[in-house]
Amino acid sequence: MNPKLTSALMYAQYHFKVFPLKVNSKSGQVLKSWKEEATTDQDTIMNWFSNTDYNVGVRTGNGLLVIDVDNKNGKNGYQSIEPFLNNFPKTLVVKTANNGWHMYYYVDRPISCKVGLYEAIDIRGEGGYVVGAESVIENKKYFISFDSPIAHANDAVYQFLEKNTKPTKVDSMVYYIHEGERNNYLFKIGCFLQQKGLCDEAIRLCLNKENELRCKPPFSDKEVETIIQSSLKYKKGFIEMKNTMHYEGSYTVTELLDSQEDDEPDIVEDMISVGLTLLGAPQKCGKTFLGLQLSDAIATGKDFLGRKVEKGTALYLAFEDRKTKIKKRLRTMQVEKQDNFIIDILKQDFNYDVESRIQEELKRHSDLKIVIIDTFAKIRKKNDREYESEYKEATFYHELACKYNIAIVLITHVKKEIDTNHPFDGIYGSRGLMAGSDSILVMYKKNHLSKNRQLAIQGKDIPDDELTLHLNERQLLEVVENEIEEDVNENLIKVVNYIVKEKNYVGSHEALCSKLSLPLTGKGLQVLLTSNIDTLQSTFISYEKAERKNKARQMKLTYHGEEED
Repeated sequence: MNPKLTSALMYAQYHFKVFPLKVNSKSGQVLKSWKEEATTDQDTIMNWFSNTDYNVGVRTGNGLLVIDVDNKNGKNGYQSIEPFLNNFPKTLVVKTANNGWHMYYYVDRPISCKVGLYEAIDIRGEGGYVVGAESVIENKKYFISFDSPIAHANDAVYQFLEKNTKPTKVDSMVYYIHEGERNNYLFKIGCFLQQKGLCDEAIRLCLNKENELRCKPPFSDKEVETIIQSSLKYKKGFIEMKNTMHYEGSYTVTELLDSQEDDEPDIVEDMISVGLTLLGAPQKCGKTFLGLQLSDAIATGKDFLGRKVEKGTALYLAFEDRKTKIKKRLRTMQVEKQDNFIIDILKQDFNYDVESRIQEELKRHSDLKIVIIDTFAKIRKKNDREYESEYKEATFYHELACKYNIAIVLITHVKKEIDTNHPFDGIYGSRGLMAGSDSILVMYKKNHLSKNRQLAIQGKDIPDDELTLHLNERQLLEVVENEIEEDVNENLIKVVNYIVKEKNYVGSHEALCSKLSLPLTGKGLQVLLTSNIDTLQSTFISYEKAERKNKARQMKLTYHGEEED
């Protein structure tokens, strides 16, 4: 048998990877990448060395260390290493073509390659290689001069290696993973790191390093990448940030009263606390403007409707509006540019993962304070409006908000006709949503032609209140002490309120006057409606007059606002 083939197979039996080097060369490469293609596979080795004269390259590292003792160019490595040899364990030694030595040792820790550790002494470790026995350079052969089993390095060898370099710190519990266990070991590590939320690149670096240092023999880079891709298919977890909170626990009253924790501040003073807030308003009442105004206040730290806020990042999930519409509103409101007010433009998605989005934002902005969902109907998973179902739904968002110490605001539609004495009853569904919420805000108009809004406030540990708001020319809501008097015809208000409630009316002007007890004639109502066409359109009401038939002219009033379930 070819002696070089015999030598290569001998190294492979020791689980050391080998590769071919060009004839009469220590560095001439045959393969594209010796680091990736070096192997212990016997069939590959037979193919490389059976009918060739290639020299044998032996990859070091991964548990193999070679002390390279040179004896050339006037330097004598023997003299450098001789004082240490009595304390070194006997091991395999290969005589080199330049009359030097290659001393082979097993090591239990990663050792870097080092040139000139001592005079004429180099170290071949991680990422290195040596020319193997039976190789020939300029008719001079590498051969085994001391045929002994490869020994494990002892303390004397490690002390020798530590000169002029810091030792590598290794966990005393380190152990090697051998064939049959390697794949499962690396896969489990990958899945564990994925579940903990590490980024893909960190997982990739970790598995490659574990493979390099622990797997005996190590996988190829391609094989490790296959394992990495398999572990990345699983859902990535989340690394809890500083503002994640834990609310569970068992305490005596004494312990609670003596505890040193500060009171948890409201996100908006006496209005929105950590937890779930419902914000309800009829269609076209300005709830989106209010939500954007709230987000801007949190991001900038300025007061919201005269109340102090906790400054931080605001995340606005816009499920109803297009990008151009949101942009136009922000410009109208004169919102300044800022990086901690984030708006996601989204489509209706009943499977939308709110928690994953919160986790994603916390990775970028650990000061996240509020998440506003506009509107809640666009992501509700269930159509069931029974109390138990809605309470469970509200509890989910409450617990989610408490877990991450933020406020979650669900914007929702309410009934068009609000009982001013009981505005919270205007929220659609059962009382389950309200029961599971920490605070509830309902904005409404006392009449559909008013420019003023009322904001009713109710919540746990929040005093009940009601604010009168005025929408200014920038579409910002401002608190007013006294209601701004509006010069709107009372008869027109009655007509608008009736049509919004009933949706349409077909009949004569006289009949409508009678139905609503208006102190007008049919002709007077016709004049009133004709002169207020723009006002009617602003409330989504169309007014059509039919051709006169008989004595009374017929007309049609229709409300075109959308109905919400």
